Amino acid sequence: MTPLLELRGVQKHFPVRDALGRARGAVHAVDGVWLNVMPGEVLAIVGESGCGKSTLGRVALRLIEPDDGQILFQGEDFTALPQKALRARRRHAQIIFQDPFGSLDPRMSVAAAIEEPLILHTTLDRAGRAARVAELLTRVGLRPEMAGRWPHEFSGGQRQRIAIARALASEPKLIIGDEPVSALDVSVQAQVLNLLQDLIRDLNLGFIMISHDLGVVRHIADRVAVMYLGRIVEEGPAAEVFSAPRHPYTRALLAAVPGQGARAAPLQGDVPSPISPPPGCRFHTRCDFAVPACSAAMPELKGSPARSAAGEAQSRESAGHTDACFRSAELPPAAAFHENTTGGERLARLAQRFQRENA
Repeated sequence: MTPLLELRGVQKHFPVRDALGRARGAVHAVDGVWLNVMPGEVLAIVGESGCGKSTLGRVALRLIEPDDGQILFQGEDFTALPQKALRARRRHAQIIFQDPFGSLDPRMSVAAAIEEPLILHTTLDRAGRAARVAELLTRVGLRPEMAGRWPHEFSGGQRQRIAIARALASEPKLIIGDEPVSALDVSVQAQVLNLLQDLIRDLNLGFIMISHDLGVVRHIADRVAVMYLGRIVEEGPAAEVFSAPRHPYTRALLAAVPGQGARAAPLQGDVPSPISPPPGCRFHTRCDFAVPACSAAMPELKGSPARSAAGEAQSRESAGHTDACFRSAELPPAAAFHENTTGGERLARLAQRFQRENA
């Protein structure tokens, strides 16, 4: 099956300039990322703040232009499209932003916000657009008569539902959710996650979940990609990444979740500057398992599904779960992530409760 979205060696650096406008370096936001997403699949991208997750999501849709690499959407080279053709293709790939208070224009009614992509991408007349708006509001659990209201009249959870309805308006095949529930209460998170899971199942959507909340990721993701300083350091099925993390950074992330006990020592030091990332493995300055080879060469994420799809030979025993660490095979087994000691169990219980109430 052809991947819905493929990223092949995608790179994005932001130039840093002094007060006179002279280049003084570059922020290495995204550095050679390979990923793919299949129809109906939920891929979660996780990592610390500033690791490049949100930039990667925007680059994937060319909301930010990549400096290098290829972006393929349904086998078509997204990076080669002129702006007019790109705009037409964007009806099939949408994004839900993190802040439901900032992503909706306060000067536009709910109806106008949801109708805008219908005007751009469909030939529906005014009556057809009004019917579609009412249908979308119903689909996301809001009443059709709310279409005439303004964003300030809604709660955060309701606003995020409106943003989801707007993303669905053009009937996309792929949606990128950039921290779509992080600004919401836990009970509202459960409702919105249930809604997203229903839509993914019913519409066979590909979905990229960008998040730092591992409880949310554990609840919704099929696959997980772990990002550190602009690079993917581990990728695999969610169950495997949470039960048997390979990369030292993934282990440290999981160990840092409250309630995990003394599974690993906390990370020492600060994240290195993305303007001047360390040589070799970018995590070696904070890694307890680092050896001289780690600072001499950059370990590659070999055998990943994205690289395999691009024709690269697989060198690991499994293409499904891979990491970019020279020593991962030598490290002692990591303890499994205990979801029942985190907010994940509470989130799951709330999700089940809302499913029963809506049944």
